[in-house]
Amino acid sequence: MLFVLIIHLISITSVSTQSRLYGPGLRASFQVPVRYFYLQSYDSKGHKLNYSSQSVDHIIFHLTRVSDQLSVHSYRKIDDLNDGTYLFRYRLYESVENLHLYIRFGNEDIEHIVKGYIYSDGCYCPQKNLTEWFNSLECSSSSLSISQLREDLKLFNKIDMNKIINKAKEKYFQYPQTYALCHYVIKNNKIYRKCYGEHIGFKTFSDAVLLSLSRKIILPDIEFLMNLGDYPLSNDDDPIPIISWCGSEQTHDIILPTYEITEATLQMLSRTTLDIFALRTTHHLPWPKKIPKGFFRGRDSCQERLNLVRLSKKYPDLIDANLTRMFFFRDQKSEFEPFAEYIPMTKFFDYKYQISLDGTVASYRLPYLLAGDGLIFKQTSSYYEHFYRDLIPYKHYIPIKKDLSDLIEKIQWAKDHDDEAQQIVKRAQRFTQRNLLPNHILCYHVQVLQEYAKRLISPIKISSDMELVQHEFDESHIKKDNCVCHRLENLNHIDL
Repeated sequence: MLFVLIIHLISITSVSTQSRLYGPGLRASFQVPVRYFYLQSYDSKGHKLNYSSQSVDHIIFHLTRVSDQLSVHSYRKIDDLNDGTYLFRYRLYESVENLHLYIRFGNEDIEHIVKGYIYSDGCYCPQKNLTEWFNSLECSSSSLSISQLREDLKLFNKIDMNKIINKAKEKYFQYPQTYALCHYVIKNNKIYRKCYGEHIGFKTFSDAVLLSLSRKIILPDIEFLMNLGDYPLSNDDDPIPIISWCGSEQTHDIILPTYEITEATLQMLSRTTLDIFALRTTHHLPWPKKIPKGFFRGRDSCQERLNLVRLSKKYPDLIDANLTRMFFFRDQKSEFEPFAEYIPMTKFFDYKYQISLDGTVASYRLPYLLAGDGLIFKQTSSYYEHFYRDLIPYKHYIPIKKDLSDLIEKIQWAKDHDDEAQQIVKRAQRFTQRNLLPNHILCYHVQVLQEYAKRLISPIKISSDMELVQHEFDESHIKKDNCVCHRLENLNHIDL
């Protein structure tokens, strides 16, 4: 109680004009698992600072209810972006009406009231108006790129799930050791599924995002097949609309954001340490002090990764590449021992140049490489994620041939054109800010479901052998969330 009284007695009439808060986390309607906003610092003359003026350890950030000034159950984090800007993030564990933000920054007392009802990610309080929800998350049709989704749906103007399921039984369900899929039905905002295959553990990822979305928005009634493996499945031989995390030029799957970036969105400031903000908030070496070499660490997921390590031995002044372990090419193990020790991705950017190669499919680390401050050399590949279509070679990254035959030449070009290389890095970082933040990831999922549902011509049926996916078993949020939803009639309290 003493802590609460101290906060209440702090004078916040001295709000300074030397700092400014901005960002979507200052609005109640911006409902993502972790809300975020920024503080821009200024000097006494009103000029923006481009350097760190305060240590994060000395900044105070508190959340209280306006009604009684009691502290709000939350997890908060402040990050120095090292350019005069600070990132503030908070994950709520209870519902709040009118949230009071208090920040002590240097000798400034800064306050902001988030007006309205603010819900935790574990709170079941879905909004009915999908258009309003898209707008509140700043991803309306004019701002959210769905070029890949349009391409994915070209072949599937009308979807009859009765026919789709019959085909899937012949092509996939009878091979449980090879394929893993879930047949999902969403009806009246409840989620049901029946899974097929021996290795269906990844259903937890698809379950988690569907449950999280259903707590925020009334999802369209829909029926679909979800591929739980990395490899896309819908080939040219009578393709069927399967939703997957990765696509390829040889297949016709409908692509969602990968389970990795989705998990990082749902579990931010919780179970995951790597998220789309992590590479921006880490203090990297200044560009001139970075090691001017191409860098790679990873396992032996494709032949080109082995070839890259061989190139590194041949050109050690241009490439530092090594394997961390081997699984696929164990017969060649002796050539690549000893393996490199684990290095966190934040340390990758001690090097100027990041080499991005396929894994077994697309390299799911690419969003984080784009967010960092290294120049990306991306291997030409037939595999892609949901956003690759919007990346532009030489604007956001340097393309290299699949066999790496031009990699040395391209690295040398970057060394000779250092200013141009830095501009490409900055454009890549801006791309992540406009396309790969948590709100974009959630919106893209809903956009896929919405567009898919429009094409369904068969009645949506809940089969008797389907299982209801329940919120209380969802591990993507803290189950002790105190949820009070103002949207649900005759409902005053829910513990999820």
